[in-house]
Amino acid sequence: MADVGDWAVLPSVLIVEIYSYLPQEDRLAASVVCRRWRACLFHPSLWSDVTLELNCGERLRSNFLANRCGRFVKQAVVKFNSRSITEVRECLRILHILSENKNLESFSLQPSSCHIDWPDNEFYIIDSYLNSIEKLIRTARHLCHFSMGCVEQLMIYAPGLLPTLARRHSRTLQSLHLANVKEDSESYDIMDLSPTDLAPFCNLQNLSLDFDNVTAELLLSLAKPGRSPLKKLGIHVHGVEPDHPHVDNATWQQVREACPQLEVTLTLVHSYEGVGALLSILQPCMPLVALRQYFCSRVNAAAVFFLGNHMSDEIQSLEILEGMSSTNPVYYESFAPEDPFVMLAWRCTKLKTLRLIGLEMSSSDLIAIARLRGPHLEHFDIPVSCISHSMVDSDWEGSYGSLPLVVLGEEVRHFSQQVSDSLGREWWPLSDRELPNAILNSRADAEKAYMSILLADQYPPTLVKRKK
Repeated sequence: MADVGDWAVLPSVLIVEIYSYLPQEDRLAASVVCRRWRACLFHPSLWSDVTLELNCGERLRSNFLANRCGRFVKQAVVKFNSRSITEVRECLRILHILSENKNLESFSLQPSSCHIDWPDNEFYIIDSYLNSIEKLIRTARHLCHFSMGCVEQLMIYAPGLLPTLARRHSRTLQSLHLANVKEDSESYDIMDLSPTDLAPFCNLQNLSLDFDNVTAELLLSLAKPGRSPLKKLGIHVHGVEPDHPHVDNATWQQVREACPQLEVTLTLVHSYEGVGALLSILQPCMPLVALRQYFCSRVNAAAVFFLGNHMSDEIQSLEILEGMSSTNPVYYESFAPEDPFVMLAWRCTKLKTLRLIGLEMSSSDLIAIARLRGPHLEHFDIPVSCISHSMVDSDWEGSYGSLPLVVLGEEVRHFSQQVSDSLGREWWPLSDRELPNAILNSRADAEKAYMSILLADQYPPTLVKRKK
């Protein structure tokens, strides 16, 4: 057996090769062998991407990684609590480091909120953030992915960064995220964005925008010959202005022909107006794969019917989250004899995610949905406190009307078993403890219920593949 000292004389290239086969934890363990092994631990080829989390538990580690790797990594994600002044300052320090990185190909901010609590002298700090981000854009040689994390206070200045992005990365940028989350969806500034601002990015494949900026002219400019076909388009709906230009079905048809793999995700956030305008926004040729509605205070049953009638070959996911006033779920009114969600499950053959949280649902309708979709329905999230049970359908003779399922212990088990049998796996409705706080508490921060979902849309493609 070779003695321990032999490990110290291995060539550096061989040590790096050995490290490349090891997960990060094992690399750290191997680095204690000797000084030579420790010296090879931070070879640039071993640290192509880093996720820097600035919470108390991860801050020391992230600072160390930023100082050691921040100037050569290819992919950087910065996660921070945007309500913590300490983490906001620390994020700025890390941006300074990343702004000196010529190798950076992917940059993502991942704040906890769409709003940042700036330290004293707010405008100075915002300028410092923007200056560091602009320097990052100028310094990087081949930027492919760029996201500022839906932060309204930064995104309003995004048009000023686009010329620099275009000059430096017009041919390399493939993923660009300009969508916001508005703190006040009824009163906000609209980002000044025109089709000419996006025209230089000829290889763009993944784009997110606010509905305020989506026009027929912009969509058609992204579908021109000579461009790489767009594959993903995320649209955030907040307010809907009466004079907003209408995007008709013919426009979507042209876009679809030019971008045959395009998938559209439509997200309504605190958008009472948006729910009312859904039948105007939705078009039969829109390649919509996901519709999400967060805390919009109403449900448009006609729009759900529209999905089933016109987008049955496209739609894969429907999520509706609503707050429950006095623990009472939202009642949606349908003038058709059929339930819109049952019809959706019947017609939409690709539907695999259905999350209906905060809406009153009948147990018989949920059983029907489970039977129609079967094992293909991979995510079926329904709170037990939102399910009503018709006594006519039970074995209790002489009883009529309906009761919340949660008060009928044995019926919950019987109902869950019926759904489980149809789905081909064990299934239970969500308990109140599993719900986001904002569903049951109107004073709770609603962002915590959806912010992580929206930020996941803006993850770098390589990290998304790794998560799967």
